[in-house]
Formats: sequence, C-alpha cells, structure tokens
Amino acid sequence: MKQSKYYFIVFIIIIISIFLRFYLLQNQSLWFDEGWSLALSDRTTFQENLSAIVNREAGDKYQPLYYLVLFYWRSAFGDSEFAIRSLSALLGVGSVIAVFFTSLRVYGKKHALWSSMLLAVSSFNVFYSQDARPYALLIFIASLQIYFFSYAMSVNKSNKIISQLLFAIFTAIGSCGSILSIIFSSSIFLSHAIVYRNLKELAKWWIAPVVFSSPMIWFYLSSSAVSDPTATEVTRTGLPILQNIMFVIYGILVGTSYGPPMDKLRDDEKINVLLSYWPVLLIFIIVSTVIFIALVKSLLIPSKRKRYQRADYFFTSVLFTSFLLSFLFALATKINWLPRHSFYLCIPLVILIPSAFLHNYQHKNKFTLAPKLTKLATVTLLSMNVYSNFQYYLNPAYAKDDYRSAVRYLLENRNESAKSVLLYGQPKLLRYYGDSSTTYLTKTVKGKNMAEKVSILTKNADTVFLIVNREFDWELKDVFKKEMSYLYNLEDQADWPYMKIYRFTKKK
Repeated sequence: MKQSKYYFIVFIIIIISIFLRFYLLQNQSLWFDEGWSLALSDRTTFQENLSAIVNREAGDKYQPLYYLVLFYWRSAFGDSEFAIRSLSALLGVGSVIAVFFTSLRVYGKKHALWSSMLLAVSSFNVFYSQDARPYALLIFIASLQIYFFSYAMSVNKSNKIISQLLFAIFTAIGSCGSILSIIFSSSIFLSHAIVYRNLKELAKWWIAPVVFSSPMIWFYLSSSAVSDPTATEVTRTGLPILQNIMFVIYGILVGTSYGPPMDKLRDDEKINVLLSYWPVLLIFIIVSTVIFIALVKSLLIPSKRKRYQRADYFFTSVLFTSFLLSFLFALATKINWLPRHSFYLCIPLVILIPSAFLHNYQHKNKFTLAPKLTKLATVTLLSMNVYSNFQYYLNPAYAKDDYRSAVRYLLENRNESAKSVLLYGQPKLLRYYGDSSTTYLTKTVKGKNMAEKVSILTKNADTVFLIVNREFDWELKDVFKKEMSYLYNLEDQADWPYMKIYRFTKKK
C-alpha cells in the first residue's frame, strides 16, 4: 500500500473516531453517575476535592484521579454539558491513536488499521467517551500502558529505558485512576512472565512500576474494604454470575445499545423481550463465535512467524487473565459486575481480533475460505457497533436519565405554593439544571410513614411534586404510593427516561 494512501486511511479513521465521540455530545442530559462526577469535582481547591473523594465510602473512593483532573478541566473550560464531557471525548480519540501505534509497532500496517478502526467505532468506547465518568480516562491510560509495554515485545536490542520509565509512570498513574487498573497491570505482569519467561527482562520492566504504584497499593490495602469488601457502597448483584459474564462479553463487543434496552430487562417479561430481539442477538452469537474459533485456531497451530504468534499469545493471556481477575474481584466484592468494570478488556481485544484473519497461520493457500469468512465476521462486527452507536444517539429507548426534562417540567408546573421533594436521585443535577427549590428527603426526617415525612418536610403544602430517579433501585418503590395515600391523593405522573415525577395533593 502506498504511503500516501495508507496515511489517508489513518486520517479517515481518526476523523471517524472524533466524529463519533463528539456527535450529539450534549444531546442527552447528565445522568445519575455524572452527578457524582460533578459533586466530587465541585470544591474550590484540589485539597478539598481530594478530601471529599477519599472520605466518601463508595466506589468513587477507589478511582480518585478522574475527579481531580475534571476539577482542573472545569476550571479551564467551564461547566456546560459539552465542556464537561469533552474531556472523555478527547481521551477516547487518544485511545484510538495509541492502539494504532501499538498495533503498528507489534504487527504492522494492515493490522494497525483494523485494530484502530475496531476501537474507533466501538460502541462501548464511544459511550464512555461521551460520559463524564472515569472510564474513558482509564481506557486511555490502559492503551498507553500497552503501547509503552509493546517495546518489551520488540526484537530490537537497543536501549529501552525510556519506554520502561514511561510504562512505569503510566502504570502508577493508572493505579491512581482505579483499583481496577491494578487488575489490568497485574494481568500484563502475569502475561509477560508466562509468555516471555525471562526473569531478567521481567525485573527490568516491573520493579519501577511496583515501586511507583506502591503508595496507591498501600492506600487500597489499608482501606476498610480489604477486611470487609461488601462494606463499600456499590451496586450489588442480584443476578447469577453467569449472566454477568455474558453481559460483560456482550457489552465490550457491541455496547449496551445493540440489543434490548437495559430498563426492559428489569421487567418480569425480560425473557420475552430477549426473544423479540432474536435476529440481532443471533447475528451477535454467530459473529463472535466465528471470530473466537478463528482466534483459537491461529493460536493452536505453530507458525514460522513466531514474533506475531508470540504477540498473539501475550494479548490472549492479557485478555484471559484480566477477565479472570475481574471475575474473582466480582465474587469477592459481590459487585454488580458490568462491562464498565472490565473497561480494559477492549484494548487487548481490538488488538487481537485482526490476527484471526490477517496472519493466517494455519493456511498456506491464500484462497482458503476461513480467513475470508473471519474477515466478513469482523466487518459485520464493525457494522454492529455502528448500528449500536446510532441506537444510542437517536433512539429514546436507550437514553440516559433525563434530569434536564424533569427540571424543565418542575419549573413550568410548580407554583409558589407547591413544593417538590427528591425521594431518590442526585440533588446536584437538579441544581445544575436550575432547580434550587427542591428539597431532599433524608433519613433524618422523622415520621411514621412516607406521607408524614413529606408533610413535615414541605411544611404541610397542599401540592407536592415527588421526584424519583431510577425507581427500580429504590428500596421503597413498592410501598411509597400506599404510604402517601394516607394523607395525599395522586393527581398526575410524568415520565422521562429513568425519571418520574408524581404530583400529589393534600386530602381535605
């Protein structure tokens, strides 16, 4: 391929990655978790934000870096939805570029095009590149770790001390980003030891990362979560672990907007919902199976191109060990294991997939059908991700929590005598969108039932708007209407994605 044509294609891939990450960036409202990003980056100084993060007994305590970076980002670029999310969008583009140069170094030009295109259109990566949450930053750091570590896989005997130092630095930065990044770094270490089996090289590459990361490792090990992993406030799973495993694989490969909307899978009719999406789910199963079988065959049959195959062994080991460590972490903490908790899987995955058809270890005949079938499956996977992206952009069924519309409704319908109460949700987002009057029902409000508590909190107002975000997570969802009926009549209900507002009037 001519140089000019090749780099034109690279340029197009980067443009695609930019477009997909910035397209309709501020179209959707900030949602519940993004409200925590605002709350934990909202103080006036670095020290105040850091104190707020480490004193919060929740999962955010163990991923402090993003909130500190977001604090400075907001100081520089403002608080609009576009400004807040643009940090993640830029980091998402950076991950595509890092994966391109990693694949170029390890495998060559064609492989680099495929890997970077897979990540450029990845629905999983695009979603978190449009989300004011830590995951785009963590994926970017993981991609840089792999890029600098790729120098360890090089047959070039020249001095690698600069790449070793940068790998150590970004491994330490990753440890500040999330306790989950330590899982990924551990999988790189294990894979290096298993595949390359060189104790001297192992020491050269890993002593510095361990030393640099030791303060954060000590911080995690000294936390209360070590003695009681279930003490930290995170969403616990109520599902069989097998369902979480399947969901993680599905979410990483095609994103969560490819098949049925997540809220429909919380209903009692979820089996019927899944069956109604059988065509797209069948395509997913066929495509992923074809790619998986081709990868396994390429790994099992020896090749003369040992450099490429050893790299395949390494990335396969990283993928498998990081998945296994994530599984063990989920079992220990009883966390609701979701694709985002295994964000790092997308990096070795997109690097590895092109090996299923590009190197063709098992086929001397270039006209063999298997590589062409695998290439077709990979092209189909790209198309599935594009479809998933535009479902996320344009289909309201996949929208995030719509705080923006809920606040607009309150401001238009709440008169001076009416009061509004947030029963479950993120107060920061109500204020962000301009509602400073809504109060939050806390556990300190006394009363024998919900109606009494609301009456006390609203000073016996005749009309009360009650706001609930993600009602399916709320422990009182099945009783609050009944309790409210002791003092109030339900007059109206307004619904948006993951948001409900109930209008009650006092009984005479």
